[in-house]
Amino acid sequence: MDILPAHIRSHLEKILSSAGFTHSQRMSRFLRFTVEQTMQGRGDGIKEYLLGVEVFDKETSYDPQIDPIVRVEARRLRSKLKRYYETDGREDALRIDFPKGSYVPVFQERNSVDPPEIKTIAVLPFVNRSPDPENEYFSDGLTEELIRALTKIEGLRVVAPGTAFQFKGKSQDVQQIGEQLHVSAVLQGSVRRAGTRLRVTAQLISVRDGCYLWSETYERELQDVFVIQDEISRAIVNTLRLQLAAGRQTPLVRRYSDNLEVYSTYLKGRHYFNRRTEEGFKKSVECFEQALAADPHYAPAYAGIADAYSLLAEYGFQVPDQAMPKARAAALRALEIDDGLAEAEVSLAFVYTTYEWKFEEADRHYRRALELNPGYAEAHHWYGYDHLAILGHLDEAMAHVELAHQLDPLSMIISASLGGIFLMRREYDRAIEQYRKTLALDPGFYKAYTGLGRSYFQKGMYDEAVRYFRKGRVLSAWNRGPSFSDSRLKLGTEGGALYTAGGLGQSYAMAGETETARHLASEMERLREDGLYVQATSIALIYVGLGEADKAFHWLDKACTEREASVLFISVYPAWDALRSDPRFGALLRRIGIVR
Repeated sequence: MDILPAHIRSHLEKILSSAGFTHSQRMSRFLRFTVEQTMQGRGDGIKEYLLGVEVFDKETSYDPQIDPIVRVEARRLRSKLKRYYETDGREDALRIDFPKGSYVPVFQERNSVDPPEIKTIAVLPFVNRSPDPENEYFSDGLTEELIRALTKIEGLRVVAPGTAFQFKGKSQDVQQIGEQLHVSAVLQGSVRRAGTRLRVTAQLISVRDGCYLWSETYERELQDVFVIQDEISRAIVNTLRLQLAAGRQTPLVRRYSDNLEVYSTYLKGRHYFNRRTEEGFKKSVECFEQALAADPHYAPAYAGIADAYSLLAEYGFQVPDQAMPKARAAALRALEIDDGLAEAEVSLAFVYTTYEWKFEEADRHYRRALELNPGYAEAHHWYGYDHLAILGHLDEAMAHVELAHQLDPLSMIISASLGGIFLMRREYDRAIEQYRKTLALDPGFYKAYTGLGRSYFQKGMYDEAVRYFRKGRVLSAWNRGPSFSDSRLKLGTEGGALYTAGGLGQSYAMAGETETARHLASEMERLREDGLYVQATSIALIYVGLGEADKAFHWLDKACTEREASVLFISVYPAWDALRSDPRFGALLRRIGIVR
C-alpha cells in the first residue's frame, strides 16, 4: 500500500464526520474496524465471525450461517460509501471500497480527469530589518498571522508555526527546506518597521526549481499591516490557482482593533507564550491583559489568556482551581465577541475536557474549531491526544495526531505525543522508536526522555527507565524559569519539573530501590505541605510502584478533587494497570465520567 497511513486515517475521519455516517454509530464502527485492521496488516483475518463478535457484539457462539447481520450490513456499508463518493466526497483524492464478497477494504487514489490537487506551502519566519531589534516580535507575529490566514484556504496545506520557526535565523536553502517539509512552495520575506512606516517584502518560491513564483514589496503606513497580510494571502491563492470558498470576498485577515498598539502588544504576548516556560506564560498574560485594557473587545487576546492559563495548569505551574476557571472565562468571552474564532473554540474545548470533564461539549467545540480551520495543527493535536485518547478512542486519536504531525512535522511535542499514543496502545517498541525520532529533532527535549522512561518501564527494563527519567528530569528544569533556582524544587540531587518525579519514583520502586522511592514521595508530600503545587497523581504513581494501593488511591482521590488534567490519563496509560482490578479504580473512572 503506497498511500501513507496518515492520509488514509485523515480520509476516514472525513467520511465518518459526513452526514451519512455521523448518526450511524454501528456503520461507523464497521468501517473504522476494517480499515484499521487492514492498515495493521491483519486484513486476512477479517471474516464474518470476527466482525460479528468485534463489531456487532455477538456472543462467542455466533454462527454466521444462521445470523446474516454481517452480510446485510456490508451491503449497506457499500451503498453508503457509494452515496458518499457521489455527494460529499465527489472530489476526494482517495477512495475506500469493499469488493463484492470481501470485507477487506481497498484504498486507491482516484483517477479523475482533473484530480483535486492539494497545494503545500511553508511560511518561513520573516526577517526583522527594523532599526530596533526589539521589533522582532512584530516580524514573528506577522509570520504567524499569515500562516493562520492561509490555513483557512481550502485545498492548501500550510506548515504550522512551530515547524516554520525551527528555521528562524538559519541559512535558508529553499529546495532543501522544501524536501524536508514535503512542501511545493516556500514563502519568505522581511519586515522593516520605522516609526509609523512599514516595509514588507515577500517572495513565493517554487521548491522544484527554486524559481520565484511571485514577489512584492509593500511600502505602507503601519495601520495598513492587515491589508498587507490579506494582499499577500490572496496573491498566494492566485499564484497557486486555488479557489476561495464560494468566491469569498471578505478579508482573509480580520482586523480586530483600529488601535495598532493593541495589536502590537498582543503580538508581544504571543511571543512570550511561544517560549513555553512558566515565566513566558505569565508575561504573555500580562501583555494580553494590557491589550484588553486598551480595547476590551480584542477577541484574540482573550483566546491567548485562555491558552496561557490552561498550560500553566497542565504543566503543573499553577493549581487547576486557580488557572482553569480563568481560562474558561477568557475563552467564553472571546467567543462572545467572535463566534468564528477557531483558537477560542479549541481553548474552551480543552477546558471542558481536562478540567470540567464535559466530554460531549468538548467534542462539539473541537469539531467546530476544525470546521472553521481544518489546517489548525494544535486543534488536531489537542483533540487527538488530550480528548479522544483519554476516552479510549485511540485509532481516531492517532489519525488526528498524525495529521497534526503532517502539518507541524518538526514539532517536538506532537512527535512525542505520537509516542504517547503508541504507549497507550501497548505498542512499546513503536513508542520507543517514535521517542527516538523526537530526540533526532531535538536531543534536549525532556518529554522524549520521560517517554522513553515510561516505555522501558512497561517492558520491565527498570534500570533503563530510571536512567531516562533522570535525564528527562534534569532537562525539564528549563521551563520552570528563574524560580527554579529555589532550593525547595530540588529533590535529592536532581532538579526538574516536579510532575516528572512520579514516573521516576515508580521506576525506582520496581528497580528495587524502594527507600529512594519512599524518600521521593515523602519529599513531594512535604513540598505540598509547604504550599508548593505538586500534582497528586505523581505521588500516587510512586505508591503504585511501591505496591501500596491504599496510599495510591488516597492521592488519586485528591487528584480528582483538585481536577488535575493528568488524572484523566489513568483510563489509558499502562502505568496504572496494577490498580485496574481494584473496585476503587472503576469508581474513579465513573467519578471522572469516562465510564458510566
